[in-house]
Amino acid sequence: MSVFTQKKVPESTVPGPTLSDGQSSLVGKTLMIKGEIYSEDEILIEGKVQGRITVKNRVVIGRNGDVEAEIEARDVVIHGKVKGNVRGSQKVEIVPSGSLHGDIHAPRVVIADSGIFEGNIEMRPKGEKPRSADEKTAGANAQGGEAAGHTKPTHK
Repeated sequence: MSVFTQKKVPESTVPGPTLSDGQSSLVGKTLMIKGEIYSEDEILIEGKVQGRITVKNRVVIGRNGDVEAEIEARDVVIHGKVKGNVRGSQKVEIVPSGSLHGDIHAPRVVIADSGIFEGNIEMRPKGEKPRSADEKTAGANAQGGEAAGHTKPTHK
């Protein structure tokens, strides 16, 4: 007769980001890349990257990841630090341990309760064109009748 015991996993251990099955690439903790990264597969960055990242699939910035780059991908998940603009064709997500200092352009944006974000967000469904400044002003004038900040004083 055999006796089996279960190994207890410490409760304070929170699993870090992982790559999905299939083709994927890893930038390890001790690796520093300056320049451009291009991949059609998913990529996990645990090291330091400076430059530009263009990925057709998903980019995950791991807890140890330190990125100073423009990022363009289908999905971007930030667990570490990012300084630069991020463009996600489907979604950009900042988890509680993540920080982003830069602008986000994506149709879906998720910022966790403790996630740090400093920048601007532009959310627009795929294929929708940005409105020009003239269209925005025309829309504001049509709605309110007056341009914002300019009102006619009334004297009695």
